[in-house]
Amino acid sequence: MADKRRKDMVLTEKTQEAFDYIKNHGGSCKTSEIMEGLGLEKIASVTGRVNSLVKKGLASTEDGGKTEDGRKITIVTLTEAGRNFVPSEED
Repeated sequence: MADKRRKDMVLTEKTQEAFDYIKNHGGSCKTSEIMEGLGLEKIASVTGRVNSLVKKGLASTEDGGKTEDGRKITIVTLTEAGRNFVPSEED
């Protein structure tokens, strides 16, 4: 039987960048670390990418408390599916 990959498991380039960053940094990191690591200026740029990974079951998020200035800290961790995920090439 031919290898049929689900369309929802193809990551956009931006989501793939976030996935790769998390995977290359131990499988778990703060959204602020992803933002800085990818050279982004706004946390909202990371939120959409992380939400996509969560929706696909590749990552989960948890509350990491608050920064000294009261901002929410979100920790993103790859799930077992995320740790085993091998991106497919788009046709």
